[in-house]
Amino acid sequence: MAKGVKAAARRPDPLVIGLGDPGMTPLLRGGLGGLAAALRFLRRESDRKAAWPGEVKLAGGIARVEPARVIIEWGDADPEEVLQDLFERCFRLTKPLGLIDLAGTYEPERPPADALAAAWQGGLKRTFLQHGKTTPKAGAPKPVTTEIDGRPVQFEAQGYLSFAHQGVGADVAKALTRGRVSLAGWAYPGAAQRHIQFNDTKFSYTASEATAAAFALIGCVSFAGTRGGAGALVVPEPADLVAFAEIRPRLSPRTAAESYVSGLGDAVLAVSAALRMDDVLSRRGVAAAHGVLFATTVWAKQQKSRVATISGTSYPPAVLDQYEKLVSELPNAMRARGTGEADAEEGGIFAVASALRAFVSDNLARGRPWHFGFADARTAEKKPRWIHRDGRDQGALYATDKKGLVAMVEHLDGPEEALVASVHVALRQRFGAIASESKDAPGAMKNRFQRERDKWRLAFAGAKTQEQVRAALADLWSRAGSNSALQEGWRIVLPLLNGDNWRTARDLALVALASYQGRDTEAEAEGAE
Repeated sequence: MAKGVKAAARRPDPLVIGLGDPGMTPLLRGGLGGLAAALRFLRRESDRKAAWPGEVKLAGGIARVEPARVIIEWGDADPEEVLQDLFERCFRLTKPLGLIDLAGTYEPERPPADALAAAWQGGLKRTFLQHGKTTPKAGAPKPVTTEIDGRPVQFEAQGYLSFAHQGVGADVAKALTRGRVSLAGWAYPGAAQRHIQFNDTKFSYTASEATAAAFALIGCVSFAGTRGGAGALVVPEPADLVAFAEIRPRLSPRTAAESYVSGLGDAVLAVSAALRMDDVLSRRGVAAAHGVLFATTVWAKQQKSRVATISGTSYPPAVLDQYEKLVSELPNAMRARGTGEADAEEGGIFAVASALRAFVSDNLARGRPWHFGFADARTAEKKPRWIHRDGRDQGALYATDKKGLVAMVEHLDGPEEALVASVHVALRQRFGAIASESKDAPGAMKNRFQRERDKWRLAFAGAKTQEQVRAALADLWSRAGSNSALQEGWRIVLPLLNGDNWRTARDLALVALASYQGRDTEAEAEGAE
């Protein structure tokens, strides 16, 4: 080579990102699934009848999706141009509102309405895009109209000039030549440097990892929590990228109400329930679904930290049946926020969810009986309230929750069903006796009903040992008289009162009390309250 003539820069190899590559965590694998979904979107956007999988043209390059990897070839174009085209087409903003628009989260022929897009954006703001600098605002919030309870409602939604993920293409191009690059915390929520003093804990990315991290915004499903500004992130981990690309649009919430969850278990089960809509494709396309809950803590109120996780698993049909029944009985109630940018930035609308729904769904998602810990469960609020206690008595169980509780009782069987039935019979006989004694004094009857409920609630909730639980149940059964349910099922109920099962018996006794449906005179007296 002649002196003074520089060697031509080596052209980067094609970018090949595999599900099994070193360093690919579940979130990065979910991001790779997001890339596959986005590429399918781009292919179908230009030709709705285009076969899948197939090549996607990007500037002068092409991208292909295979079951276990995604390949981006540069062709005759500069890699940065190809990556810029990819990121510009996948990470977009709607016009004229400026709401975040992510290719692959919906089908090209069915874009979300503005109200739904605003609700999706609210979930993103509570997970990936928490920091204000990640989303510079496009002026004042703009009005959006939706329908709540059959009535048109107008609220404000905040639009943006840009968001952080749009610029990651340049970082990926740098990583192709430099080896690794650093990205801020929005790229991988929770993967933060432990302390500025420990540089070796700083998270950095290869070109493949940076691409996958950026597209995690598409591959994962972000929900807004209904309490305390929490956010829930569900990471569907792909097993087959081609199949996952078809599945991903079905995982997005279909309504604004579905974009909000009562807790982490609610979010994970919502995605799992959506997956079984096409069971064959889902089994091939998704290996597991992981959940992460983000909420403010007393030591870091300026941001939402990872406070809980649920490891991925596949749920049996019986669990998903219970969850779907719970959601149908206890749906989220939508409300519109007042005016103001702070409210508009997280969607402009919000949902009110049942505390019972949060409790039950979290148990189901963690593989526990739905009633586990009912006696001790409280809401996650500054002033926690007991889940089993009536909302009129500073508790969290309201009249609307009783429908959900009654529906869940129907899923009990064996000794659990027998114990609840025996308590229901005993309560009916006790209330029947009170009604008979007070038939000429309706006001006194109502007061006696309430005192009777309080008496047994305190007896069961206050029982802290096996002996105390057995004593409380025996007291109720003996006062009620002949009990057909207990006579038929006492042999299978007895093990619940022995050994370490007493806590289950206590939970079920309180479930029975809370789900008891009075009839005749008792129901009339309670309806007068």
